[in-house]
Amino acid sequence: VPVAESRIEAELTTPTGAAILATLADRFGPMPSMTIRRIGCGAGQTDLPEQANVLRLVLGEVVDAEEEEVCMVETNLDDTSGEMIGYASSRLWQAGALDVFTTAIQMKKNRPGVTLSVLCRKADAPAIEAVLFRETSTLGVRRWPVARQVLARQVHRVSTAWGEVDGKIGFPPDGPPRFSPEFESCQRMAVEHDLPLHEVYDAARKAFDPKNL
Repeated sequence: VPVAESRIEAELTTPTGAAILATLADRFGPMPSMTIRRIGCGAGQTDLPEQANVLRLVLGEVVDAEEEEVCMVETNLDDTSGEMIGYASSRLWQAGALDVFTTAIQMKKNRPGVTLSVLCRKADAPAIEAVLFRETSTLGVRRWPVARQVLARQVHRVSTAWGEVDGKIGFPPDGPPRFSPEFESCQRMAVEHDLPLHEVYDAARKAFDPKNL
């Protein structure tokens, strides 16, 4: 159960309340995307010096899209070669990055450069920063929390004329499920059967039938 430092010298959570939360909750974090049904508030008798002594309970139904808080880690580079950035990107993926991308920028003394951006989970941020310091010439990185909203997903496999293709199904809140083929699975099939990659992608998408879920 995560805890946070407080300068208030008072009991903010009773042992009984903490035990109930630890037993009933399956995770802790920011409020998920939801349709709110009821909100309840209760006030304590002690006047706290820096915050209201109020407990709020929100009851609702979680929507298909899930929101989570992740980290964005970035650094600006103007003296690292493209080969080194490419290698660093592969190591960042291995370290647990959720997304890695570069943006062309103009730096001091009119030098062209790139911003190397990495989206990752909080727990993976130290490992991501270690890769950036080890594999690039950067002397400093910046990090800040960002909210990420993702669709409910599930692994799925479809059958084509050349074999089975792996992928994932996304469930939009206001539309039908959609299938996204995995690149590695499509690439393997394209090489084995000497096919254009786009033909494998097209065949996999056409083979998906939501009625079979």
